Formats: sequence, C-alpha cells, structure tokens
Amino acid sequence: MLWQAAGVRLLHVPYSGGGPSMTALLAGQVDITAQAPGVASPHVKGGKVRVLGGWGAQRIKAMPDIPTFREQGWDVEFYIWSGMFAPAGAPGDVLGKLRAAVREAVQDAGFRTAMAGMETPINYLEGAEFESFLEKDSKRLAEVVRRMGKLE
Repeated sequence: MLWQAAGVRLLHVPYSGGGPSMTALLAGQVDITAQAPGVASPHVKGGKVRVLGGWGAQRIKAMPDIPTFREQGWDVEFYIWSGMFAPAGAPGDVLGKLRAAVREAVQDAGFRTAMAGMETPINYLEGAEFESFLEKDSKRLAEVVRRMGKLE
C-alpha cells in the first residue's frame, strides 16, 4: 500500500516472520521492514531503527509521537489482526459459547498485561462489527492486489 501510494518500486523480500525480517534490517540486508510494535519497540528504544509511520487509522498508544501514514498524506491503512472463525453451519448456541469464551479471554487481566508487555494493542470486535471490519479490510486489500496486477 505504501509503495503504491508513494509511487515507488521496491523488491519484496519474504521472511518467515517479524523476528527474521527485523534481524535482516539490523544486519543491513534490507532497507526497510514492516513490524508489529512488540518486535520494533526494543530496537526503536535502543536507537537502532526509526519508525517511519503507523499503518492503522489511529496512532499506536505505545508510540504516540509516531504519526500514521494517513496523517503524513499517504492513502495507507493496514492491520495485522487475528480472528476466530467457525464453520458456516455451526449452531448459534455453539457460536455464543465461543464468543463468550473469547470475550472473557480478551478481558482477562493476564492476557491484557501480556499484550501490553509486547506493546500489542487490543481491538476486540465480534459479530456484525467484526464482519463489517473484515469486509472493509478485504476490499481494501483486494484493491491493492488488483493494482499490483495480481487480481482481476
């Protein structure tokens, strides 16, 4: 998204996760990497890397001085998120129990402490609200892929 918005071409180098791609940045093997706050933060605090911007619609609470790409004038919004899915035919009572268990887990103090320790924001959505987010995010990503010439 950023490369499209900025009108630049870069070589994508795939890695198996944030840790290996951060290691490649620190070793000078790549010039830029996209990271979750928990992976980037220690290296930012240590002065080894600098943050160019945040992908989301809002600034990251752990890095309040870092503007979003949108604030900087780039039409970029991207999220690394997790969701729980069930088969389409799952009974409503089962879905209700699953949602309640996930809601309880997300509200758990230990979970929140662990996520805060990794500087990972929690934005819990469920039901229609999550479906709306998923639809909007899917359309945004499909447009990026279409502009790359990989989707018709």
